[in-house]
Amino acid sequence: MKNLVNNLTLRKKFLCTALTATLSISNCAIGTVYAASDETQPKKLQTENTQTDEIPTESKLTDEELAAYYGDSVFIGDSIMVGFRNYSAKQQTFVHDIQFLAVGSYSAFNAMKPVTADNVHPMYKGKKCQVWNAVPLIGSRRAFILLGMNDISILGLEGARDKYKELIDKILETSPDIEIHIISVTYTLADQGIGKLNNENLAQYNILLQEMAEENGWEYIDLCTPISDGKGNLAAEYCSDGFVHLSTSAYTLWESELIDYANAQAAQEEAETESETSKDTQSKIETILEANPSQNTKGRIQ
Repeated sequence: MKNLVNNLTLRKKFLCTALTATLSISNCAIGTVYAASDETQPKKLQTENTQTDEIPTESKLTDEELAAYYGDSVFIGDSIMVGFRNYSAKQQTFVHDIQFLAVGSYSAFNAMKPVTADNVHPMYKGKKCQVWNAVPLIGSRRAFILLGMNDISILGLEGARDKYKELIDKILETSPDIEIHIISVTYTLADQGIGKLNNENLAQYNILLQEMAEENGWEYIDLCTPISDGKGNLAAEYCSDGFVHLSTSAYTLWESELIDYANAQAAQEEAETESETSKDTQSKIETILEANPSQNTKGRIQ
């Protein structure tokens, strides 16, 4: 993502200039310096009616930066993702060049099966393959994964979550530097759930997925709530089959949400970069004070 936030260069140069000025006045009085806080706020679980802390998106990515960010990503998933792949292929925006490893009925459970003619696996260059073998061949820097709907009926909520974790660990074995972004599962229309595949379970599963992401340092993106009816169901206008699959308008909204998400990621990296620069500046000032304890005895680090 660093290559997408070049607009931070001027701010970084300013900080470096300020540091140089500070270091050059070793014979002058050094005032009080306030350290950057080391405290981090835990993310809140994204549920239907829960407000979440948002990262300010001051840095707006250009079309080229969006294309670079998502062009360097692979989207993995089941038939819901296949729908997004088909939608993206028809667009002239940044989504057009997204790489996909998606197939109908795909699941974490199916992903762990051997590659055979009968087992469900995505295609890469015309051949079925294990997803963790295909990801490094694509060479993406980040993976957006949407799975679980087909696992819940087989494994239950926690079992599906655990199998999901197992799959991601396999992906990280072959692509240790890849960023993991987990996409929430989406709802069915109201009262159209079947057995364990019902909206109450899907909402709970999304909470488990976000917890799993937070525990492992992965990212989580909620594409479920924007296309819901506000009552924990898929909104009728975003459904294409009277059950669970999504309409073109739903994927259009996804595209908008992905723009916001990429901007939030850029803003987060900008904040982290500034924090690291601030810590580095403070460390160097502390070194000056330690090396020159007689200078300005009133100067202190708080």
